[in-house]
Amino acid sequence: MVLRIDRYHRLESRPGDRDLQNGFAARVHDPLWLLARQWQMGEHQGENASSPVRIDCTVTRTPIAPLAGDPAFDPTVVPAEALVESELDDWWTIGRRVRVGERFAANPATAEAKGVRFLDPPPPYDAFAGRLDGRAIWLGRERLGIAEAAFGGDAPPADSPQAWDSFRLNYNTQFDTAERPLAVIDHHGGPMDWYSADAATESPLAEPAAATAMRATIPMPLEYPGAPHSRFWEIEDANVDIGGYPPDTAHFATMLLVDLVYSHGDDWFLFPVAAKAGHIVTIRSLSVTDSFGKTYSSEDLDNANIKYPGLHAPGDFSIFKCDGLKDESLVLWPVAESPLESAPVERVQFGVDEHSNVLWALERIVDTREVNGVGGEPDDGHPQYPAAVPVSNLSGKRQYTYVPAAGVESRWHPYILDWKAESEPAFTQWGLADYSLQVPRPTPHPEAQVLKAGTAAAPQIHRISAAAMARGGLELERRWQLARDMTGRPVLWVQRQRRVLRNPPARTIRFDVMEESEPVP
Repeated sequence: MVLRIDRYHRLESRPGDRDLQNGFAARVHDPLWLLARQWQMGEHQGENASSPVRIDCTVTRTPIAPLAGDPAFDPTVVPAEALVESELDDWWTIGRRVRVGERFAANPATAEAKGVRFLDPPPPYDAFAGRLDGRAIWLGRERLGIAEAAFGGDAPPADSPQAWDSFRLNYNTQFDTAERPLAVIDHHGGPMDWYSADAATESPLAEPAAATAMRATIPMPLEYPGAPHSRFWEIEDANVDIGGYPPDTAHFATMLLVDLVYSHGDDWFLFPVAAKAGHIVTIRSLSVTDSFGKTYSSEDLDNANIKYPGLHAPGDFSIFKCDGLKDESLVLWPVAESPLESAPVERVQFGVDEHSNVLWALERIVDTREVNGVGGEPDDGHPQYPAAVPVSNLSGKRQYTYVPAAGVESRWHPYILDWKAESEPAFTQWGLADYSLQVPRPTPHPEAQVLKAGTAAAPQIHRISAAAMARGGLELERRWQLARDMTGRPVLWVQRQRRVLRNPPARTIRFDVMEESEPVP
């Protein structure tokens, strides 16, 4: 019997060694093996043989024009969210409404006028019940015979153009620039940045303004949590574990992140670019000088006589690409950084109910208060609902039995799908009637602003595009937002934000119908 014993050799630290210089030196006892290993890993190809030490670039800055040409709506000063999401008459806070109303306390035109006083305002403003409402007086000034001069310095400023699309339940607007108009399409409310706008491709792309003088900067390595440090003995942050992200095919973004960290984690460099908020910033030319004194310039791309043809922009990779603009252009908005927001002023939920075959719009919060199934009287100013169209043949004699509806709630507003719409299939707002009472009466009209269309002077029936409705339903909220502009002044506006629900609101309901019955002999 032969007993074979294998001996394993391993390197271990010497805890008794007090000389730290040997550890920092990191001596290699077999340099030939190290060179062979470097050759095997392709490190002798010289792909990362140098580092950039100087950047020279020229930049153009094209300003974004104010909305409607009004300097008060200048995107170089005012946050983009306030310009796009601002509602009509959102200048009227409760304090301004009370203060302006006090101006007309002795005016005989408001003494017996209807609809110019606060009716059950939300807490904590319920103490102003019965006081004059300055906004109501302003909107009804022609009816009351009050001139605008009577408001003095309390007259509201001009409103920004209304960008809310009540049909598609999103924001749509356009900003003009010298290069191309920037279109904000299908904005659901919330933060805005470069990804919120696309250049209108139907307009020709004009050349930007004259470039600034070439500026020299010093590039710095990109640093982020978990990135490998360039120094030999520098330890990474122990609280960030890049390997903790699962690099599987179901998480493609994490696969790219892990590949970036472990293959090119210390190959990215940053350099500052002088820019201004509210501008389209474009890098016209770029020149990089490395640690060996070699210069790579973007202007040498078409010169075939140069051995190193310069800087090539990636043709299939972009991080901040704005459609319709050049690859080297970036849209910079002044955004509302962490704005203060109020409690929901309104919250309305939408959902297609297959049992009732309608789209329900359910008012959850109206005027900052949670509401139940009890509503007020129908609004006389609401437009008339579409007339009912019979779907059966009424030429012959029939006998019907009337069956009243059941399960009707005043805060549940039905929308009927209209397949014969002129533009596209849409849900049209209808009304319900409560026939469980001795004297049937229609349910109140919607109070939430998101369920209204048109203007106060010319109201319209609210319609919703069928393509805008998600399978699980939607939720719309209105909130006050408070931020500051580029000069530090406060900016206040009302934001509408759309979210997708997991489950749509639904209820079992039976409509009032006429059921055909057997003729009485």
